[in-house]
Amino acid sequence: MDRLIPFVLFLAVSILQGEEKASEIIKLWPKDVASQNNEGMGTPKPDRGDGHIRLTDITQPSLRYFPAPGKKKPGPAIILCPGGGYSHLVTTKMTPIAKWLNDHGISAYILIYRAPKKRSEAFQDVQRAVRTVRSRASEWNIDPRRIGVMGSSAGGHLAARVSAGFDIQTYEEVDELDDVSCKPDFTVLLYPAYMNKGKALSKEFTVSNEISPTLIVSARDDGFFPGSEIYGEALKEAGASIRVHFFDKGGHGFSLRPKKHPLSTWPDLYLQWLSDMEIIEEAESENATDKKDTKPLSPKISQ
Repeated sequence: MDRLIPFVLFLAVSILQGEEKASEIIKLWPKDVASQNNEGMGTPKPDRGDGHIRLTDITQPSLRYFPAPGKKKPGPAIILCPGGGYSHLVTTKMTPIAKWLNDHGISAYILIYRAPKKRSEAFQDVQRAVRTVRSRASEWNIDPRRIGVMGSSAGGHLAARVSAGFDIQTYEEVDELDDVSCKPDFTVLLYPAYMNKGKALSKEFTVSNEISPTLIVSARDDGFFPGSEIYGEALKEAGASIRVHFFDKGGHGFSLRPKKHPLSTWPDLYLQWLSDMEIIEEAESENATDKKDTKPLSPKISQ
């Protein structure tokens, strides 16, 4: 019972800060499940006055599951990678996106990857996350051919890494789950960071026409913007499916529904792209679930 206290306290802080609970917490690695110890699942940092929760000290990575309600047949799922410069994770910027995706028939998972300063481990975590969701697709009523990744800022960099580096072995196989493909079926990059080195694409990326369809949303007045443009051009030259929406104003770290127009249209453009790529059906993009009928469930922890 004592081992649950840090995690319960973490959930309590999240609720007080206005963050909705996931229905289930899934640990990614067998050793963490076997330990039954919930320490290292994230320590909230003091609020900077912007109302956002920042997690750090993450040694046990996990997925927070937000299922789309009322699904009668397998639907799409998106693994969300929060930003935070790889020093912490700004989870509260992804929670509204997860709930918004739910409203459009898409299940969502927020990836709590290892931090701080654990880039190679985070790459392992996102690969393992895609494998986990795909291997349990039937359990979660998910179409294993419509599993995507989406990331913002450093999380965008991480999402791009698994998209471009799905064939890179980043860790020794630990169980049969690692035989499952970690290639996302689609990728969404929201104001991604660390994509370039000067005028060249970062050496972390090797692009080809095998990369899954990709959408990039960025603002030109973001200091990280050149990386979005360089990565988009690299995918185009490689023959990969790529769509970009670059806005003149918006900066870095904009929200789900930013006040600035035309930046405020990005969620609608995102839905249109998902529909065009046949990731969601037209009915899913047009009919949102009534939030009043949706209640958060008590979380449980599992592998």
